Amino acid sequence: MAGIGFQLKKMFNERGLLANVRAYSYSAIVTVGPLALCILLMTVAQQLLISVKTPYAERELFLAATQYALIFSQIITGGFNLIVSRYVADQLFLEKYENILSSMYGVIAICISIGGVCAFIFFSFSPLDLTFKLVSYILFVELIIVWIQCMYVSALKDYMKIVKSFFVGVLISGLAFVICIKFLQIYSATAMMICLDIGFFFMLIKFTKYIRNFFKVNNFKYFLFLSYMKMHPLLFICGFFYTLGLYGHNFIVWQGEHQHIVEDTFVIAPFYDVPVFFAYLSVLPAMVLFVVSVETNFYTAYKTYYNRILNSFPLKDILSAKRDMFKVLSLELSFIAEIQLFVAVCSIALGLKFLPLLGMTYNQIQIFIIFVLGFLFFIIMYTVVLLLLYYDDQRGASWTTMIYTIGSMAVTLLFLHDGKYGFAVFITAFFSLLFGLWKLTKYLNRIDYYTFCSQPLIPKKKIKQF
Repeated sequence: MAGIGFQLKKMFNERGLLANVRAYSYSAIVTVGPLALCILLMTVAQQLLISVKTPYAERELFLAATQYALIFSQIITGGFNLIVSRYVADQLFLEKYENILSSMYGVIAICISIGGVCAFIFFSFSPLDLTFKLVSYILFVELIIVWIQCMYVSALKDYMKIVKSFFVGVLISGLAFVICIKFLQIYSATAMMICLDIGFFFMLIKFTKYIRNFFKVNNFKYFLFLSYMKMHPLLFICGFFYTLGLYGHNFIVWQGEHQHIVEDTFVIAPFYDVPVFFAYLSVLPAMVLFVVSVETNFYTAYKTYYNRILNSFPLKDILSAKRDMFKVLSLELSFIAEIQLFVAVCSIALGLKFLPLLGMTYNQIQIFIIFVLGFLFFIIMYTVVLLLLYYDDQRGASWTTMIYTIGSMAVTLLFLHDGKYGFAVFITAFFSLLFGLWKLTKYLNRIDYYTFCSQPLIPKKKIKQF
């Protein structure tokens, strides 16, 4: 999250509750804002359609199309997330700001090309109306662009503009929903999709404006960032498998007995997808807490340790900084785990109380509970993965995410016909967490070796063509 750390430190240094609320709000907006926005808009649209007794087929089509756009836009951009974050952070450090804007255009071009081909093939076999295909495709492309832009907005200094863009986008789509349903009495899935398109279009236009105003120079080297794909291929693998791991188990269940096909196009499993969706909401607080904790506490200790090494401090001072870093790391990881455990307990309690009111059955609530506990291990595992990346242990981070993703899909397939939904994520997240903690502990126990001895004494210059 290049750039957000300085702003968060500045806010937390200010005294008072309001400063802390602002810091957490900015972190939440940058970290989970677009996802929360999409979820909020989908929920509002569904409730409005239900309130006017819209035919179930229209509501189902709208929900399925937005679900596909949300999931596959994240999967397509997921592999580039860590690569771009590393590239932008390096360019900021080197003060080569002219490379940043062009890289954003390059990533957008690649992801839209991939997504466009996939969407064209997918819709080619669909009997849906051409207009609905078009507006669904537009939403899919807009989400791809927004996910990419979120990799860059953390480098901006004016977070109030970012917050305003999110909320104005929500209000525009919400207002469009109300006008279509209450005043124009248009209840079609196509109209609802157009309303979503308008809100996200406003948001991506504003983001583009802010990013261009901050990084004013475009050197037209749109694909220079691809050199990082060759330098750090494990970052791409780690980001891709993390995103795939969020939804891979859903793809397996979609092929089982609860499969439901919407308009001969979208394959879903509402019996499974709905409780998983509500359970996933329980990890959002931990994602925000991680950004705040790392950028305001751990990074300070981390930077102190390596600065003392680089500036040739006495060994006593270096060892003291290392102990402080280990202590802060342990405290912050424990804090995130404790908060997530508290959130999980509250989520289960609230789910038992309110989910039956939304029409969820006893079996679905059981799935929800198992997934909340499974996501407890999952989000701590992902925190460990990001800490491994802080220490540049890309191999350990990649293996951790691959074990979770491949394991969760394989175990889900194994339990597919037994009805033991959710146990796959619970089991694989737990063992992936243990593996990640083992890798992190192993690295920290040998940090002196990795710091002083792992690099070659005489660097070899390699000629790379990519």
